[in-house]
Amino acid sequence: MKDIYELLNDVNLDDNEFEEMAVTEFEKAKVKSRLKQSITKKKKRMGWKMNVAAAAVVVGLSTATVGLTFPAYAGNIPIIGDIFRFLDNEKTGLYDNYKEYSTEMNLTQESNGIEITINDAVFDGETVALTYSIESDRDLGGDLTSFNTPSIKGATGAAGSSYISKIDDHHYVGLDKITPFGLTSDSADIKWKIGSILQTSTGEKIKGNWKFAFSLPATDSQIQLTNQSVEQNGVTVNIKKVAFTPMSFIVHYNQQATQQVREKWHEAYIELEIKDDIGNVYSGEGNGGSGTDAYTVNWSKTFEKLDPNATKLIVTPHVTFRIHDASNSGGVEITSDGKEKEIPIPVKTGVGQEKFVMDDIVIELEK
Repeated sequence: MKDIYELLNDVNLDDNEFEEMAVTEFEKAKVKSRLKQSITKKKKRMGWKMNVAAAAVVVGLSTATVGLTFPAYAGNIPIIGDIFRFLDNEKTGLYDNYKEYSTEMNLTQESNGIEITINDAVFDGETVALTYSIESDRDLGGDLTSFNTPSIKGATGAAGSSYISKIDDHHYVGLDKITPFGLTSDSADIKWKIGSILQTSTGEKIKGNWKFAFSLPATDSQIQLTNQSVEQNGVTVNIKKVAFTPMSFIVHYNQQATQQVREKWHEAYIELEIKDDIGNVYSGEGNGGSGTDAYTVNWSKTFEKLDPNATKLIVTPHVTFRIHDASNSGGVEITSDGKEKEIPIPVKTGVGQEKFVMDDIVIELEK
């Protein structure tokens, strides 16, 4: 992993735990170079650090009322300074700046011989992302999965994802992302009640009682309204606005489809590809969406930090029409007498799926 030095940043360790080893002159020079680069970056971003400090005050007031503990920073987490980047494993770069702009939480709850610590959290105004670590007195297995989803006060619904990685027999780290729908506040009041951890390969539930409650203010953001659209083959994609945060940018868009599309296909799915005018291609993750049906949906998607030298965003919608069958859709409903009743799939004239790429939408960035 090329940035292991950065992943070890901010971790407090006992010096006696280190064992000296021989290094080459080249390795010494490499470490010095990376250290100088890190010092330069911190000087430039002092303003954001002050905002994070203010956020930490809000967290402290909230957690005091529920009796959570604040352990020493390194007391409950594995030797990983940046869980965001560790779990991304340098694959996308989307999380490269999340640690820097997140609030250090260090909230720990212990139950059934297992300590769960929420390490860092950040709310970009659209999505809450939080990292956590698990320390257990026994090996819990290799493929743990999510517990109950965190809830956010005022949200009418939510989408999200959860991922846990095993570090060793007693330590795990995880990342949860929650996008609340209908939230109008510029802060997120979060409650997370965990009743069990699931071992997916065996189906074993490791029961416990872990409860967290805290508030997060949204990071500063700059909103640019766009309302630029493209229509092709019966589908309209409208880019409504773009929100720029210190560590990412979020594209809000919606889709609509004509009656002809509705009669032929069960679903019209839109994926966005984004690049800028100086050659950067941005990785992103969808935050889910809501709408009246599979053809009329409001979406948002978060992309990695914008290059400050970019003056344009070039958005390319990729459309997929799909037919549903038993392998990719279907479901059951519970009748009044408690029995399951299969939900039939409506008949459409399309076959399989079709894909096409729409014309670009070019957004002139406001400076």
